[in-house]
Amino acid sequence: MKYLSFVFLVSFTLVQFSNGQEELKEELEESLFEMVEQLEERKSFHDELEENLQSLLDDKISEDEIEEDMLQAEIEGNEEWIERNTNHIEKLRLIIDSDDLDPEQKESSFANGMKRLRRINHLHELEFASHRMEVELELHVEKDEEETVDRLERRLDNLNLRIERTQEIHAEWDQVAAARKSEQYEKAEKLSQALWLRERDLELGIQLDDINMEVAETKGQSAELKAESKRVEKILNLTIERQKQTQRMAEKWAILKEKLKASDMHQKHELIENFDRAEEKFHLTNEVLNIRKNLLFAESEGNLDEIEELQANIEELEQEIKGIN
Repeated sequence: MKYLSFVFLVSFTLVQFSNGQEELKEELEESLFEMVEQLEERKSFHDELEENLQSLLDDKISEDEIEEDMLQAEIEGNEEWIERNTNHIEKLRLIIDSDDLDPEQKESSFANGMKRLRRINHLHELEFASHRMEVELELHVEKDEEETVDRLERRLDNLNLRIERTQEIHAEWDQVAAARKSEQYEKAEKLSQALWLRERDLELGIQLDDINMEVAETKGQSAELKAESKRVEKILNLTIERQKQTQRMAEKWAILKEKLKASDMHQKHELIENFDRAEEKFHLTNEVLNIRKNLLFAESEGNLDEIEELQANIEELEQEIKGIN
């Protein structure tokens, strides 16, 4: 009877063990299936990128090579992602199908493989973002857009620092893997916890730097908008003044036409001369108002040579206006 009970217990234990293995395999298969789905989505996205590039080349939509270079870089980065993830999926498949690993080792190896892949993908995304920002920076340098260049340089420095620190942490994760492989589990656990804390510190620090930078940039944009608002208000006032000048000139013309009807030749000649002088003054005044508007733009851009030239033109025209009797 005791023997039968023992046999039953052993059989039951084996069944439970087998069921546990099957459940674990199903869980790992499910995780792997999600990765395969992501891989297929990336492949479809890659096809779209190649179609867009070909369309760009065929239609010659872009006048410069920036858009083409960015698209080509994205295609290359996507190809690397596909190759890298395909290789890792194959390795994870081998872990699931392995007969040399017990369930605990299998689960641990699979989880570590997934984490490593996520870290690698994350690092490559950062590196691609850095490359994309470098291309964008080069474009704005060529256009001599100093404010945008300064902003992008700050962001690029911040991003590259993040990449450097991430690479350092990744190198130490390899030490964790080596410790686990040599069955130094306590050492691996301590290293793992320390790295986890460093990763969180880095991520939070980067987020804080990013938001501080964004606030500073937004404040700068706010100041620019306020200055722009004042400039637009001044332009509006100049435009309204031109409108008033034109309305007054139209009124003078209407009055002149009525007077001409009841005037003799001598009076008509005098009236027309007076109107010609008024019209000349009107055109010169409008020209001054236009130059003042251009002066506002030159002042906003800090173009000292143009500012000096426009101010001289205004002074010259105002002297000419004063000379009209």
